[in-house]
Amino acid sequence: MNDENKIINGKPTYRAITYQTKITDDFCLVICGTETCLPDYYFNTNGRDGYHLHAVLKGRGVLSVDGSEQEVHFGHLFITKPGEDTWYRADSRDPWVYCWMGFDGIRAQEFAERAGFVKGVNVLDCCVNPERLYDLCKRVLDMPEPTIANVVARTGLLLEFISLAIESHDNSSNHFHKTREYPTDTYVKYAADFIRGNYATTKISDVARYIGIHRSYLTSIFKEKMGISPQEYLIQCKLQQAVTFLIETNNPIQEIARQVGYDNPLTFSKTFKNFYGVSPKLYREQHRETAQEP
Repeated sequence: MNDENKIINGKPTYRAITYQTKITDDFCLVICGTETCLPDYYFNTNGRDGYHLHAVLKGRGVLSVDGSEQEVHFGHLFITKPGEDTWYRADSRDPWVYCWMGFDGIRAQEFAERAGFVKGVNVLDCCVNPERLYDLCKRVLDMPEPTIANVVARTGLLLEFISLAIESHDNSSNHFHKTREYPTDTYVKYAADFIRGNYATTKISDVARYIGIHRSYLTSIFKEKMGISPQEYLIQCKLQQAVTFLIETNNPIQEIARQVGYDNPLTFSKTFKNFYGVSPKLYREQHRETAQEP
């Protein structure tokens, strides 16, 4: 067993433990970890054994498999498989945070495919609360001692981790038809809090997945409670943050657009003008002049 920790500026960014002891050849834990990636963090998986299933908790990055690149962000699960030419890289401005478990054994491929990661598929929507996956990883990391009891417990947590991935795939196939377990006010609060914390990378479908209800139901209860749709609320959060960047920084407008989640600066400028009545450039000029007046 090897326990690795990386600390930068006093903050833990990476924790992972690799394991050699196993109780069965059918399915076993190889590694478990969590990581808050630095901008442009890059990892090449060539030569790594087993399947490594990641849950993205925040941010975005790029996964390359056999020369084909795909953007991966919050709301996704992604997997690396043995025998594939794979690397992944965190975004330079919004680097991802993820947790993962690596597994191997006779039935490893079978379980990966049961979770939807068949040949040619390395990225899927996460249709369960990703915090549940993170909690399982944390519980594994909190029992590092190489006792038989811990080996058995960690294997059980790995099976729970895979079962959630399978549940996620099943939920995707069933269009999220779930039983509602909480009052509508609770769902709306969770949704609003999540949008404010992830405005730059999230979509409303991500929000619905995070709180475990169908998107149409979320839209209905959110509009009833807040007076606007979740999409309108998301846009407001983006634009309010853009205003802060315009006034308090000298960042180019194109860069601000990307910071708040707009890949196309023209779309950002048009949306901004529709909401505030002036272009981002003119808004910056007017409000900086106002701030400088005695």
